[in-house]
Amino acid sequence: MLRFITAFLLAVLMMVSINNPTAFAVETSSKEPQILGEGAYLIDVLSGQTLYIKNPDKPLAPASTTKIMTGLLAIEHGNLNDIVTPSSTLLNNKIVYGTQIYLEPGEKMPLEDLLYALLLNSANDAAVVIAEHVGSDLQTFVEMMNQRAHEIGANRTTFVNPSGLTETGQVTTAHDLALIARVAYQNPTFAEFVRTKSQAISRLKTDIPTLMVNENKLLWRDSAVDGIKPGYTAAAQNCLVASVSKDGRQFIGVILKSPGPEIYTDMQAMFEFGFTQFKQTIFKPSGSIISTVSVNNELVNLIIDRPIYMTQKIDEQSTALKLQVKPAYSSPLSSVQEGQVVAHVEVLDGTTLVSTLPLLSTRTILSPPLTSNVRTKYLSWTTGLIFLGVVFALLISQKLLADWRWRRQMRLIRKKYTLIK
Repeated sequence: MLRFITAFLLAVLMMVSINNPTAFAVETSSKEPQILGEGAYLIDVLSGQTLYIKNPDKPLAPASTTKIMTGLLAIEHGNLNDIVTPSSTLLNNKIVYGTQIYLEPGEKMPLEDLLYALLLNSANDAAVVIAEHVGSDLQTFVEMMNQRAHEIGANRTTFVNPSGLTETGQVTTAHDLALIARVAYQNPTFAEFVRTKSQAISRLKTDIPTLMVNENKLLWRDSAVDGIKPGYTAAAQNCLVASVSKDGRQFIGVILKSPGPEIYTDMQAMFEFGFTQFKQTIFKPSGSIISTVSVNNELVNLIIDRPIYMTQKIDEQSTALKLQVKPAYSSPLSSVQEGQVVAHVEVLDGTTLVSTLPLLSTRTILSPPLTSNVRTKYLSWTTGLIFLGVVFALLISQKLLADWRWRRQMRLIRKKYTLIK
């Protein structure tokens, strides 16, 4: 009987666990996740605020997460319908090795298919072909990568190649990679690529890969996961950048240099921590007046066309975000159109810049009509000439009066001299 009762209780406990897998989620997720990777970062996409960090600024090899930047630049500077022809660079086995779709010099392929090979299959030969097409040569493209990273604020990142293959000097940080991924994912075309599970590409040759399968295992395991990119090299070990969207919220997580497949469960634990321990509020709704500007002595309100979000730890009082307005023009405006971007507002969490939004004019003010300007200038010139004329006349009058007085005085002197004589 004792064994029966024990077995029954165990069965009930198992049924509860199966039917309600989140029964103990709140208790366990209240603690920060224990991430095995050497660097980790969790960022709220809408607010830009940080939810979890582990060695956020430690320099680490990015492996194929490098291809996030390669893909972003290809979309920003290329045309998906471009027909790309690989060069003989593909024959250099010091530049192209590892994962490939076995492109050959002279083979023609749309840029769109190359991007599927890059972002889903993680093909290193596709990365080189894209880089040469967009940047004309590898060195120029790498310079574009580093310039874009600097624009994003990823100042501890240095790219040396477009594929992420191990090379001296190719480093990033968990923080930088989160910033790059956030910007990349906000590009709708990029987001569509990295959330795609599989895509067939056209090839003229036979017996070569044509079905590009996304290597992000979380994309297949969790319906809330919608990108972005894994990577692996012997030096970098396992790397993963992943995006999750649920209940109107989106997080991007980064884990670098993880020893094994636990990188996926670690990422899910980090996501769970974000969803259960943080809440999201609207700090300033869309349409809020953030600042004003004077145009032709008239005040114009400047508004945001999207909300400013704030992420707060549940049951903890967070400090308010700070807003800093940066004008987009160095000289006073003589006119403005409704909806025109007149300035930008920087959103600061403490001293950390988390987001930048455009500020739009709420009304139209035109420059004074040309005829009015001409009339004003004409009147100004006329007034000036009249003034000069009056001054000149006064001077002449004074001169004439002085001469008359002098001649009169001389006549009196001569007359007096004559009488005396």
